[in-house]
This record gives sequence, structure tokens and C-alpha cells, in this order.
Amino acid sequence: MHKIIVPVDGSPNSLLGARHAIGLAAAHPDATVYLVNAQPLLNRHVAQFASQRDIDAARTARGQQALEAARRLVEAAGVRYRSVVLRGEPARAIARFAMDERADQIVMGTSPKNALVRLLTGSITDRLLARAEVPVAVVNGAGPSALRRYGIPAGVGAGLAALLLAAE
Repeated sequence: MHKIIVPVDGSPNSLLGARHAIGLAAAHPDATVYLVNAQPLLNRHVAQFASQRDIDAARTARGQQALEAARRLVEAAGVRYRSVVLRGEPARAIARFAMDERADQIVMGTSPKNALVRLLTGSITDRLLARAEVPVAVVNGAGPSALRRYGIPAGVGAGLAALLLAAE
């Protein structure tokens, strides 16, 4: 059986990975597409104010909502699939799931970002590429918004400048 892991966060760019996986599944009649959403752990200071059952229910509901559009795509294409909500740091959880399931590949839709924005905001794509033990195909989607492209680097730069001034 050919297993394709598709990380989905509900964004239009993540759906590009699902569309690409549908095309790959057409070439492998025995393929199963695993739509996965990774829900990060809550900060322990925040988690202390809710029961574990409530936290798990909220995490599952958010994950299922993020997976819904991708599920509709693969169902409409007639592709065999499973949808799974994972728990933990996304890149680590997805890489571990791919290894546990003995996946053949990971297909991920993403937004193209310049190196500075990736450095300042972090990139699940970069972390997954570093962790995954199976091939990862990255499908580029629409570019980042103007706020992400200019606002975040400027805001972080201003924050760093303020810290440097305060340190003197």
C-alpha cells in the first residue's frame, strides 16, 4: 500500500498539498492519503485552568475543522483516505506519524517566504524537512500577505533595536 501523508492546517496553501496528493494517488491504485493536522500542546500555565478532557475535546474540534476542506477534496476525487488529529509540536508530530505509519512520502502545501521571514517567524516546512525520514514534496502556493512580508520583519527589527537600546 502506498501511503501519502498530507499535513493540513485549513489554509488554502495546505489544500495544494491535498490536491497534489490526489494526483499522486491516481498513479497508485492502492494509495491511501493520510490527512493530518497537528495541534500544538498548550503552555502548562494555560493548561492548568482547564481539564485534560476539555483540552482534548477542543484540540480535536479544532483539528477536525482544519481537516474538513481537505476531506471534501479527497472524497470528491474518490481517493481512499484517513484523517488524523495529532498532538504536539507540528513538525515533530508529523515526522513521527510518518515513521510510525511507514509512509512512502509527505506532500505539503506551503506559502513561499523569504529567508528573513522564515527565520523570524519559524517554518514548519523547514523543521519537517529537517526531521522527516521519508521524502517530502513541497508545493508552493500564494505568497505571504504584505503584513507578513513587511510588517513582521519590521516589527521584530524594531523590537530587537529597542532591546539593544535598553541593554545599554
